[in-house]
Amino acid sequence: MNKILKAIESNAVSKPRQIAFRGQNHIGDVQSISYFELNKEVDMVANLFLAMQAKCIALRADNSLDWLVIDLAAMKAKVCLVPVPTFFTDQQVEHTLAESGADVLVGDWKDKVDPITCIRNMPIYLYASGNERRYLPETSKITFTSGSTGSPKGVCLSEQNIENVSLALAKSMEADQVCHLSLLPLSTLLENVTSIYVPILLGITSQIYKSETLGLTGSSQLNVKAFAEALVQFQPNSMVLVPAILMALIQLVSREPALSDSLKFVAVGGARVAPELIEQAHQLGIPAYEGYGLSEFASVVSLNTENHSKAGTSGRLLPHVEAKLSEENELLIKGNSALGYINEPFTDEWFATGDLASIDSEGYVTIEGRKKNQIISGFGRNISPEWVESRAQVFLPECPMVVTGDAEASLTAIVGAGKAIEERIERLNQTLPDYARIKNLLIVSDMSARKEWFTSNGRPKRKHIESWASCIHKQYIADPLVTAKTVKTQFEYSEI
Repeated sequence: MNKILKAIESNAVSKPRQIAFRGQNHIGDVQSISYFELNKEVDMVANLFLAMQAKCIALRADNSLDWLVIDLAAMKAKVCLVPVPTFFTDQQVEHTLAESGADVLVGDWKDKVDPITCIRNMPIYLYASGNERRYLPETSKITFTSGSTGSPKGVCLSEQNIENVSLALAKSMEADQVCHLSLLPLSTLLENVTSIYVPILLGITSQIYKSETLGLTGSSQLNVKAFAEALVQFQPNSMVLVPAILMALIQLVSREPALSDSLKFVAVGGARVAPELIEQAHQLGIPAYEGYGLSEFASVVSLNTENHSKAGTSGRLLPHVEAKLSEENELLIKGNSALGYINEPFTDEWFATGDLASIDSEGYVTIEGRKKNQIISGFGRNISPEWVESRAQVFLPECPMVVTGDAEASLTAIVGAGKAIEERIERLNQTLPDYARIKNLLIVSDMSARKEWFTSNGRPKRKHIESWASCIHKQYIADPLVTAKTVKTQFEYSEI
């Protein structure tokens, strides 16, 4: 039995009445679960999975206390679990089920088959995927990335992978933190680890509420007023944020300083964070610390903490991880690497991350950027601009388009002029998952006039285009080729 499950049993004996998790169940009722009750519930559901002879469980549901019990029960029953993000498109969901070969579905699957039973408010379905098991031996969890294209990639993680990173993070936390708030979707590996496993190892209380209660919709939309109200009500000591939500928190605290009073540790990851943003947070009393991680290493690889922090870096490596740079300054990592991708075991000693980086003499890692063109949004979603651009050809065949938005809260499309551009962009957005939709639109009257934007064979020079788009957004300088601008921001601070 791994140390996470042992901690549940130990806490159930040493402090049975201590609240392990507080929040909402799957149907929205507010409840609490003590460590004694958690141990009992996990055992009961694990026995159910064993009786069903479940091999691979796909869990699709909003955050809830029921979600975490299903997750821990699958771990105890040694059944592979596949968390399925609720913001995946139908095509991505079908791909996930087909790739994993899931035989049991738990949660929101009304469109599939009729449920056979219900456990902890969660419907359970038997499912015939038609595929044999393709995940690797010893796989405890398959985490599917949001996908840089329409087909997410499944990372096979062992129980040991998950235990290693959870223990390392628990050791890095301050002892006086007694109340964590889960904000991001639990289907996100980082949130899964930091909101369930780490609090159990620390023996503290974690608060798990539905996304709407906290102001979150989908993967990248935030109701700032609801978020502020949640901070007042739940008084968390710790949270994990993506950069876009950190920016919202900074705006909130700048107006209502008391909102940060309870905070002792705020980890920020999922995308690059500007050093100025971290500095601004600290000046406002927000203890924000940047980290870096990969699904291929069970989430966190490096982290800044209160005692070991350097602005502009992603912190020091966790103890079980080693890193070095290639000749091209690509970050290479080993230690706690995943088993591999579905049907594709890792065999190399060092894993090439695809990130350009530097490592200073004190061991602090700085991520410089992606080796290729992949965009990582401010909400931590991986997006290939070529994917969105190719989808746009269906709706705007006569209009060239280039997509930008690395580390931003939303994507920007620079597009040639044409009829009903905005309407056609909206139609395009309906075919994309929410994190890959175009929210900012710059219409250029004649993109062909920008010779410096394209190579001789017509391929976009992305750095030139991104630089121009950044100037437009930051300075709003009038440009003779810009005939229209539509900027739909993720956060409406004026509503507060």
